[in-house]
Amino acid sequence: MKTTRDRRKCNLSRSTATTLATTLRSPSTVLFILLTVIAYRTYALDLDEEKDQFITNTGNQKKQFAPTTTVNDETRYLDVNASPIHYDGTQLWRIYNITNYIDKNLMPLADILEYKYGGNVWKENVKFLDVSITKDHLKSARQFLKQNHMAVEILNENVQKLIDDEAAMGVNLTSSDFGKRTRKSTASGMHFKDYHDLDTIYSFMREIRGKYPNICRLYSIGKTVEGRDLKVLRISENPRDYKKIWIDGGIHAREWVSPATVTFILYKLLANWTDQPDYIRHKTWYIMPVMNPDGYEYSRRENRLWRKNRSPSTHEQCYGVDLNRNFDIGWESYGSSTHPCSDTYRGHSPASELETQAVVKFLTKRKFNLHSYLTFHSYGQLMVYPWAYRAVKVKDANILQRVANTAVQRIAKKTHQNYRAAVTYEVLGIAGGGSDDWCRAALGTPYVYTVELRDRGHYGFILPPDQILETALEGYIIVDTVAQAIN
Repeated sequence: MKTTRDRRKCNLSRSTATTLATTLRSPSTVLFILLTVIAYRTYALDLDEEKDQFITNTGNQKKQFAPTTTVNDETRYLDVNASPIHYDGTQLWRIYNITNYIDKNLMPLADILEYKYGGNVWKENVKFLDVSITKDHLKSARQFLKQNHMAVEILNENVQKLIDDEAAMGVNLTSSDFGKRTRKSTASGMHFKDYHDLDTIYSFMREIRGKYPNICRLYSIGKTVEGRDLKVLRISENPRDYKKIWIDGGIHAREWVSPATVTFILYKLLANWTDQPDYIRHKTWYIMPVMNPDGYEYSRRENRLWRKNRSPSTHEQCYGVDLNRNFDIGWESYGSSTHPCSDTYRGHSPASELETQAVVKFLTKRKFNLHSYLTFHSYGQLMVYPWAYRAVKVKDANILQRVANTAVQRIAKKTHQNYRAAVTYEVLGIAGGGSDDWCRAALGTPYVYTVELRDRGHYGFILPPDQILETALEGYIIVDTVAQAIN
């Protein structure tokens, strides 16, 4: 159903255009932002019928769930229509010259590719668009792009092979060094040669709490719609007085290296706690490896490329809300969708989701002395800071840029990987409803960063397990750098 908001018309004033132009340095960035603004605000997009027609086997469709006799995390809900989605013959494309495209109805290019050509958008920024196209739509999508003078680079010929190789590599890396691993492994089975399910991650958090009862506390800050716990581990020798740092991962289900990295950061902090420098020990750490447990488990069992949570919607065929478009900051801004079938669906209202509500409530109660909010995503190798919901930098952007530059330099020296430090809207475009912007605006947290981990697009979300450890180390370098800056 189309809402009044969907049909609202708004003219881009000359003063707004001037502000954007003077704020942004890159002409291509200016053009991208202006086209985005026009596309979302100047005309009302009547996409409902077209979107409804393209609810096929992408995993957005609603399925019937039946309660089982047990209530543990894995079996609380049984999907009676479960069948894993395969991406045989699906190609991953990088499309350039995206600012050259202007639809007669000003429909965004990402929407065209998603709803007309079976596309799954992986990443969109001011320079290019990464999108996977199913086998059946390859020819027509390529013809459409050629007609609109957009260049295509094929990043991968077969997405399903990426997924299969990822799984096989994890098994091989784990089994090939099994004897050595088991001698050093935790009781939970946690290691960093493969991606772990939610149960293993939570078992590891419980194990850590048990080993360090004097400094660790494990919270369940809420539950998901499918009944899974939302877990946060606190590490602190003096929670009343020490400055606080929040770290989260797994907001988007398919970004598996994010929970792996945050779990590694937890391990790294406590592996040699007594030998840690004061700027580490004299902090209160709140660590949430998986903010979207329902989506994460769904991506592991049924659809590797699933992004959202698994909240039912009013739309009879679709599931899920993009949690990183659901926070109450620029919620009606650009970069999100009002349609429940979209991967960037922002929900029916700000903070409509249980996961969002739990994090907001937990952090709001602890905003005193909260000095940093670090949220880990993939991919792109970026360390960015507010704002994302509007084309303006925060007042202390020079400080945030300096700290990010230091982290990026340290990563280059340690792992020889190039990350970029920047304000979010300059490199990723405008998008409202993000957790990082909310924390900065609502709680006044000074050191707020979103980290886009490896890689730059060849593997994208399906990063091979043999890159987990170094990627996680890059994440820890960022954490260490921010902790020093706060000190």
